[in-house]
Amino acid sequence: MMRVSVEKVQAAIRKGVFAGMRIVGHRPGKAIRNLHYGPEPGQSLDIYLPGDDFRGIQMVFLHGGSWQSGHKDEYAYLGAALAAFGISCAVVGYRLFPQVRYPQFVEDVAHAISWLRRDGLRYGFSDAPVYLMGHSAGAHIACLMAMDDRYRDIAGLEEGSVAGVIGLSGVYRFKPETSAVYMDIFAAAQADLETVKPINYVGKDKVPLLMLHGDADEVIGIRNAQQMLEAARKAGQPAVLHSQPGYGHARPIFDFLPFMPNHQKMMAVILSFVSSRSVGQVDSFNTSLNKEQFQ
Repeated sequence: MMRVSVEKVQAAIRKGVFAGMRIVGHRPGKAIRNLHYGPEPGQSLDIYLPGDDFRGIQMVFLHGGSWQSGHKDEYAYLGAALAAFGISCAVVGYRLFPQVRYPQFVEDVAHAISWLRRDGLRYGFSDAPVYLMGHSAGAHIACLMAMDDRYRDIAGLEEGSVAGVIGLSGVYRFKPETSAVYMDIFAAAQADLETVKPINYVGKDKVPLLMLHGDADEVIGIRNAQQMLEAARKAGQPAVLHSQPGYGHARPIFDFLPFMPNHQKMMAVILSFVSSRSVGQVDSFNTSLNKEQFQ
């Protein structure tokens, strides 16, 4: 009973914090909310569109929450921030544990992307290549979407349909067997848990990858991202890891708020990456990125 009460208090605090962030993070632009890509609760998305300064870049954002918490509404400020810098952004909601288990939440995202490519034009979101960005568990899903052919097929993604992946405090390699809850979430893959790990899908023909990870992250240590970087580069996949000094697990997503000290730097990093398409350009981007410092 006490645990349930604590969890309810924590959920209420989280909801209040993100509601405040939505207000203070408001930007000019167009927001189209609660577009349903499926019939089930949770299968909806919001689209944030720039004004007259559209850069021709489209982003899909996936929230984190250990595959069991979080909501798209909490990240209105992030969608608005990207739109303010000329990027069209779809913030996608997906069903969570215990309502569903793996692979259903990944399949939800695949269906959302398919819907965007099919019906998004009516709302200003075209079938042009998109970047996938996610925080924590959202980065895990984004990587699977971009690199695992099973989900690309569900989404109807052709070669070049995904331009790149941006992972914020991402999960790329983990051991579900160390947690009873995670084993429940990923029970469908119990015969081969390696299939749920993005690190096993790197390859020379895979999309460019940008990872931003705090070196003070105690939820998902930065070594996780370092291992992903090493595996991707060994396989010939263009990848960049930017270590953020002093940043914890949630800190990177707060930099999308306009009043944060490193807001402009965060947006500059993202804009530079989405302008880098070839391996050589990503390598050049990596060199310039090393000169940027987040305080």
